Amino acid sequence: MLNITEKKLENATMELQIDVPLDKVESEYKNAFNKLQNIVKIDGFRKGKAPLHMVEARFRKEADQEVAENLLRTVFLEAVEQKQLTPIAYPRYEFEKISREEPFTFKAVFEVPPTVEIGKYKGLSADEQACEINDDDVKSEIDAIRERFATVTRKEEGGEVQNGDLVKMQVRRIDDVAESERDSVEAKEYQIVVGRSKDESALDKYITGMKENEKKEIDVKYPKDYYIPDLAGQKACYDVLIKEVSSMALPALDDELAKKMGHDTVIEFTAKTREYLEKYVAEKTKGDAKAQILKQIVEDSTFDLPESMIIREMENLFKRTRENIGYYSDNMEEFAKIMGIEPDAFRNKLRDEASQTIKTTLSLSEIVKKEDLKVDENRYREVVENIAKRNNKTVEEIEKIIEENNSRENIESELLLDGAMEFIYENAKIKKLKPLTFEEFTRTRGRR
Repeated sequence: MLNITEKKLENATMELQIDVPLDKVESEYKNAFNKLQNIVKIDGFRKGKAPLHMVEARFRKEADQEVAENLLRTVFLEAVEQKQLTPIAYPRYEFEKISREEPFTFKAVFEVPPTVEIGKYKGLSADEQACEINDDDVKSEIDAIRERFATVTRKEEGGEVQNGDLVKMQVRRIDDVAESERDSVEAKEYQIVVGRSKDESALDKYITGMKENEKKEIDVKYPKDYYIPDLAGQKACYDVLIKEVSSMALPALDDELAKKMGHDTVIEFTAKTREYLEKYVAEKTKGDAKAQILKQIVEDSTFDLPESMIIREMENLFKRTRENIGYYSDNMEEFAKIMGIEPDAFRNKLRDEASQTIKTTLSLSEIVKKEDLKVDENRYREVVENIAKRNNKTVEEIEKIIEENNSRENIESELLLDGAMEFIYENAKIKKLKPLTFEEFTRTRGRR
């Protein structure tokens, strides 16, 4: 039996100090020298025929290295098995020396799986926003769909901007810079449908009557409760240049348009649009409430996370960010500079997000275990059917792919985490807030 001293370090890291008895050290040295005797050549002797004592005298350093490597590897495995530990990365070894004349002592530092001490997760309080969908909201959504099929005709020179027009414009904010520097402010280009927004502070309220290539300075006073905090209660001045004005002829709202959207009639199209908006609102408001609850659970829990796990998740986040941006630099510092972000700030942001993602997943996984949650077979079937529909395949084809890729466990894991989210919501104290209009709701979420 090995003599092992166990020490728990930070970041899900363990340190084992292991004392290897002299007889085990001697046994390894004998094996090492016997092996060397068979492969080394000493002048005056044929290969493999040199006396053992000469091999021991001449190749002591080589034997020391091999014995150390063998003992570190084999004894470490014995030690973690004896202590019932599960390393998740290669260990780092530390030792002062190795000698045939004395026991061998070394330290092994390694990461173990993360741990979580879950906090309170039942009976938590959360606010849930309410939102009412009315006929105007449905009409507005349908009009936005009709715009996708609109006939766009650029107006002749001198044509004025009117509600319903599609306008390209360049905008610069100029009140927050010195007058002498205004020309150097980079203009941002926008394309909007004039009159779509119900926001009284929207710039399209100020550009009707303007013409192509016309410039205008526009002063805007934002309300104190404006949904963009940096502009709330502020006055701003914008330099606006109209680049292009086009009229839009929307298609008739009839059964033909409905069929293009996958419905038989306008009545069905309208009903499904309302259903979509109501589902969107319900999912977002419930999702926000779940996020509040989960945030409380994470903050009330204690985690011990291995550094390698955080680094891997940072790499995953970095990869997804690159894919979303479409810039495929593997150099994090270079990527940050291209994005105009300080590399350290970007790295810290990734680290915070990675840590939060891991803590969230661990919390939900712990709830799954504590509550012995199981996968709902009907829900699993529904997921498979949705995958088949999205990929234009049969359920049987998708099930075969899942079996070939051994991916059922991944799907079930996601369903269990979803089940844990539903569990904490159902066991929370939800306070319904005063309903917002759909315009207010979507504006604060940046949907439009």
